[in-house]
Amino acid sequence: MTQKIVIVGAGKVGTALAVLLQKAGYNIAGIASRTLASAGEAARRLSPSPPATDKAHEISLKGDIIMLTTRDDVIQGVCKEIAQRGGFRKGQIVLHVSGSVPSSILSPAKAQGCFIGSMHPLQSFADVDVAIETLAGSYFCLEGNAEAIDVAKALARALGGQVMTIRTEDKPIYHAAAVIASNFFVSIIDLSLRFYEAIGIDREKGLTALMPLIEGSLNNIRKLGPVKGLTGPIARGDAEVVAHHLEAISRLIPEFAPAYRELARLNVDVGRRKGTLSDEAASRILALLKD
Repeated sequence: MTQKIVIVGAGKVGTALAVLLQKAGYNIAGIASRTLASAGEAARRLSPSPPATDKAHEISLKGDIIMLTTRDDVIQGVCKEIAQRGGFRKGQIVLHVSGSVPSSILSPAKAQGCFIGSMHPLQSFADVDVAIETLAGSYFCLEGNAEAIDVAKALARALGGQVMTIRTEDKPIYHAAAVIASNFFVSIIDLSLRFYEAIGIDREKGLTALMPLIEGSLNNIRKLGPVKGLTGPIARGDAEVVAHHLEAISRLIPEFAPAYRELARLNVDVGRRKGTLSDEAASRILALLKD
């Protein structure tokens, strides 16, 4: 842990990584951000506080490991600017923490002799304090040069995390899976609450009522996996219930009928794989789900 780390990007993840890696024994050699104020705010969370700057290229040379923790859409531009200003040196490890873009966008650093990779924490962060609390122990998805992956593994393990390694070209599918599990899940819960609103149940009461069911479903997934953990009318082949759903949705909230149909089709597939939904029952339900 004698390696020096420079953090470029003082947002939620960058600040949390700086705090936690310092606690793990790493030397945080500096924090850079678009504004000096945000870099300074992040630096003040550390003890001792590292130098803070709004000129990343002036501090990046101090690091053995450069972690680009900016927004996804500016990573490539920031990397290019640091390279153009002579902020990289041969042998440095340059990592970004985005889940949506590959390490190949760090090619300006690679061209100057750096080893490049990405290290994405598979977690969602509402604010800096939540990030500090939940980042440690998360799974980290790694891809890039072998040398960069080795360093990223050590960083993840220092944070108490687990790692999985993928091919660089598979990054979009990896990220799409995370979006489905996290962001789409949030939208599905919102959709459920909109169904309740259609019959006069307000959102706050609806969410309170649904939380035990949501938590129970998550617990089933945790213990049994998503296939064995599936319950409900489609899993048991109850076409009549599905027909009642469709009639009521078409009458009260027809704009959401397509969403219900697509989600129900996915349920049919899982129910078949579980073995509780017969081919005959599945066919009846799929017939109902036709537009």
